[in-house]
Amino acid sequence: MPGRLDAGGAAGEPARASLTRGPGRPRPGLAARPGRDHFFLIPIPFELHERASAAVRALPRPRPRIRFEDGLLWIDTIQTPVRPQSIPYTTPFWYFHYNPNTEDRPFRSMTLNLKPECPERCVLCAGAKTGRVNNGMDDTMATDSVMARILRQHPDMREQLDSVAVVTGCFQSFDALTEHLGDVRRAAQRYASPTTFRVLEHNVTTPERFDVVVRELGYDVFVTLECFDQELRNIALNGKVGRKGRDSREFIDMIRVYAEYLEARPELGKRLVRVTYLTGLDSPETTDSFFEQLAAINHGKKHATVVPWLSVFTPYDKPMRVIQRPDFSLTFLIEAQQRAEKYFGRELMAQHSGGTGHGYARGLF
Repeated sequence: MPGRLDAGGAAGEPARASLTRGPGRPRPGLAARPGRDHFFLIPIPFELHERASAAVRALPRPRPRIRFEDGLLWIDTIQTPVRPQSIPYTTPFWYFHYNPNTEDRPFRSMTLNLKPECPERCVLCAGAKTGRVNNGMDDTMATDSVMARILRQHPDMREQLDSVAVVTGCFQSFDALTEHLGDVRRAAQRYASPTTFRVLEHNVTTPERFDVVVRELGYDVFVTLECFDQELRNIALNGKVGRKGRDSREFIDMIRVYAEYLEARPELGKRLVRVTYLTGLDSPETTDSFFEQLAAINHGKKHATVVPWLSVFTPYDKPMRVIQRPDFSLTFLIEAQQRAEKYFGRELMAQHSGGTGHGYARGLF
């Protein structure tokens, strides 16, 4: 089965591509799972403006030449079997994850971002580039009417929707966050029958707060970290102003509290503490130290397991490119996979980290 490539995406995002590989054809050196199709986003190298000077055009461009010719993807001089395919069902405020292994059920997994206005203004936030934040809206969008509109557009969602993830947009208070999470759950259950609810958050910090979000509202919390180096956090996550970029040691405490909360409550049936982390920002030494601290939290636990949710850092603009590791490369990514497997095990990472085989296009696994 030939691979497929897509140059589409959410409105306002740079040109990008999705790539699937046929069953049993993993990329050499990467932890692709045999028997699965894998889905990737490939940043298309920007083209120099036609009025760029001859001196600028003469500068070396150490990046692959990725292009379409005769309906196929070429990378430098290598012709691939990859062909164009669109990514459907996506808007700045909600989107369904395209999973090449469940093409017969395209509406299984949905992400909502219904709070466009955000006080943090993080450099890393893709939403800032697509109008999801700071667009003059002072409150969350009306959850029930949004869900009703999605159902009208995609009626198969009623039978297919199984997982709903919430990207909150950094609420100013815990009460505002939980009110929104409750609205999302009620609206989703009114129009469909999802079994899994997830929230990407960094302000659920105490056992009492986890009890509200996890036990009462039924969400799995994905602790949003991005990078561990504190200097980078101050630059990328507005750490001197917002809460998102606060001291990374606070995140270790938060993760430990969540793990101990789940460990003491096996009756909840939730055992994974997922921690979002971008590959391509921290140095290998910093990543190694971070993974070592996460793995130490797992020691002695029977029910709860911390696992990093690894994604490949994708710069959208020049400021984001500045903070990317200068040694970022395919070798860098392979070594990052090996480092994760060293601390958490290959099977755990393949099954429970962000994976291309499950429709997470920037997933490292």
